[in-house]
Amino acid sequence: MKKYNQKEKLQILQTWFSPSFPIGSYVYSHGLETMIEDKIIKTYDDVIEYIKSIVFNGSCKNDFIFIKSSYEGLELNDLALAICSSKERKIETLALGNAFQKILKDSWGCDLPKNLAYPICIAEAGKKFKISSSLISMFFLQSFISNLVNVCVKHIPLGQKIGQDCAIASINIINEFLLISRNYSLDNLGSICFNADIYSIKHENQFSRVYSS
Repeated sequence: MKKYNQKEKLQILQTWFSPSFPIGSYVYSHGLETMIEDKIIKTYDDVIEYIKSIVFNGSCKNDFIFIKSSYEGLELNDLALAICSSKERKIETLALGNAFQKILKDSWGCDLPKNLAYPICIAEAGKKFKISSSLISMFFLQSFISNLVNVCVKHIPLGQKIGQDCAIASINIINEFLLISRNYSLDNLGSICFNADIYSIKHENQFSRVYSS
């Protein structure tokens, strides 16, 4: 594997977590579609509250822990799949992980195992490219939130201006989370975002769907 300098590593991460990186993340709403359909999320404040909940107490926090702990050498793929709160979320993390794995193999010459949960695959890729866990986590969090904001912009719909306001607010959310999560371990796994989990399950039977989760 080629050795990359710090500038190149940032460019790599910008590429991996760009909307143009073809893993299909735009087709997943993480249960948001159903919450929007049921008028639970309608405004800027609703979106920010949802993002904070997912980041600090939900699946995004768990994904961060899986990235960090997997990077440190723990074998966590089975646990990462088992902790998914719904069938669709399991499908989502596997589909994203397999797409990410395929692109890295075909275009980047980096061979990773198939059927890894997305955060596990990201951590393994980071180790191969010798990119720090902290950098990977920051870019992952930004990408995760940006995808959710994009769903809200298109599906509520929110205006582009409000979407940018949400993106700006996410900078402080991410910085605050990274500050308090420095020492997180597997002991901190868990979610209390019951609404998000329930609506992720409810989405499985939604009659008309734009998104796959």
